[in-house]
Amino acid sequence: MNVTDLADALGQEHSMVSHNLRTLERCNLVSGERKGKERIYSINQETVEGVFKVVENHAANHCPFHGACSESK
Repeated sequence: MNVTDLADALGQEHSMVSHNLRTLERCNLVSGERKGKERIYSINQETVEGVFKVVENHAANHCPFHGACSESK
């Protein structure tokens, strides 16, 4: 996805999305590839899976709703 598409989908400023993508790219959470005048970003599945496991583990061990985002109804 390019910066414009991401900014539109998130309802955020192009410059803010671009700045944050550069940070995520430096951390190897996303990768960017130049295609003409655009830069297309994609998630680094291998790196992100580790982050998700940490979040899931934290939620399972510390969330008062047993890993769910909100109280079950």
